Amino acid sequence: MSTKNPAPLFKPFSWVSEQNQAGRYDMLSNIRDLASGVATALQLVERSELLEIAGDARIIDGATARRFYRMSIAAMSVIESYIDEHFDEMDDLGAQTNSQKGGA
Repeated sequence: MSTKNPAPLFKPFSWVSEQNQAGRYDMLSNIRDLASGVATALQLVERSELLEIAGDARIIDGATARRFYRMSIAAMSVIESYIDEHFDEMDDLGAQTNSQKGGA
């Protein structure tokens, strides 16, 4: 019985139309890519640990697992920064809207 590798699912920015790949949509695309990468990295670490517990060979070594953890922490920090920046923009827009209503 042979195992067949599935076709890759990667489609660069297919969820965002080309004209919207800037500004907020660009931020959301980056967040999605980072979150997906973190999930994949941590799934690899978990799978490797489960294989070791089951007595099988790990698919990644401990040093690589630690690099994945550090990369995941860094990526989540970037995501947090993106979100904070977005909230700041929302606050600024809200303040502008409120001042326009008060001045009208």
